[in-house]
Amino acid sequence: AFGNIEVQDSRGCCSGFTGSVTKLLFIFHLLAFIALTAFLGVQASSHQNPAYKPFSNFIPLVSSVIVSTIAACFWVILAVTNPPKAIKTSLWSAPVSALACDVVILLVGNTAALGIGALVVVFAIAAGLYSCWATGPRLKHASDMLSVSVIGAHLPPTTSCLVIYVLLATFGYMAFWTVAISCIAAAEGHFMNYRVAYVAALLVSMAWTMQVLRYIVYVAVAKLANGRLIYGIRIPGGAVEAFCGTIFGPAFGDICMGAMAVPVNSAVRGLARAMKTATGGNDEFIFSGQGCCFAVSEKMLGRANRWGFVHVGARGKAFCVASRDVWSLFVLRGIAELIDSDLTGSFCFLSSVTSGALASLVSGSWALAMDKDQKKLALPISIYAFLIGYYMVLHSISLLFFSVFISTSATQLNWLCTFV
Repeated sequence: AFGNIEVQDSRGCCSGFTGSVTKLLFIFHLLAFIALTAFLGVQASSHQNPAYKPFSNFIPLVSSVIVSTIAACFWVILAVTNPPKAIKTSLWSAPVSALACDVVILLVGNTAALGIGALVVVFAIAAGLYSCWATGPRLKHASDMLSVSVIGAHLPPTTSCLVIYVLLATFGYMAFWTVAISCIAAAEGHFMNYRVAYVAALLVSMAWTMQVLRYIVYVAVAKLANGRLIYGIRIPGGAVEAFCGTIFGPAFGDICMGAMAVPVNSAVRGLARAMKTATGGNDEFIFSGQGCCFAVSEKMLGRANRWGFVHVGARGKAFCVASRDVWSLFVLRGIAELIDSDLTGSFCFLSSVTSGALASLVSGSWALAMDKDQKKLALPISIYAFLIGYYMVLHSISLLFFSVFISTSATQLNWLCTFV
């Protein structure tokens, strides 16, 4: 119980059949990813494309991994040493870096590049307007929240090692993924007529795997924090025991399922907010879609939200049950709107966009400089580099601050309202 509000401990049915199926699906997907990478490697070695140039294709993507790692270290250090400055930097660096990246995209000159360039300009304008809007009390509240949490956190060394291990796993996966995507450009032949399908499969694999790695640490750290903050004890074996229990226990199925549901929910929620802001809350027929979209996002938020992973790890609940119980607690406490509109999530997203744009700028510029005759190759390289930079920094920032917030011994309610 939290205060006078009782939180149920039922696991529900989602951790049974659905969780097992999702876990098996994720394992099968990893095996399929390995098989696809091996297949593409064989095709690239036996049917190599004569036009393929490693220095204008593979090397720029490798540089994006290196740039992303450096950017991740920068954001982590800045966020720990000066949280208010980190938030302000992320608010204003995102639109600027997006416009700088857009210059490289527009230099490609084809129709696809112009379309993507236009979308980047729209995003930069929207991010700039958001930076102007997210000032005053909201900015001060987010800065104070981060500062207090960083100062008050007592992170055990094993937790920090756990985060480092997952970041190394992320780096390794990204390097492997870079080899796979480069083999698509390096190979030719009958099987390479399905390049679009291969690329789509690799992108889906990246998104799902990155989310699963991210939430594994969330659940493991929640287990550690639950024992220390609620019962005043430490789990024997520390982070290693919590990590192994998360991967090999029933919670892994919930993590795989939540890794699919939460991004979809966030996308729908963001679309609903954008439509509501653009229409000014107008409910006329022409704007009726925003009301429907917002209603759907509200229902999804109550059944699949990122805060539910706290109870998945701490109380062993199913993801759907945990999401429902946590959100019900927020509503009963009267802080649902505050939690949903906190700036720390925007800080994580914008800092990741900034680093992704910088990685895209470096890789795209390299690709253009090395192969001026085939500018069209710079566009996919820029997109892949952005995704690599985005996920690398997203992991660093979110894992760090999840550990910080969940380890802050202010109140049990503050522990539950962790930043993700």
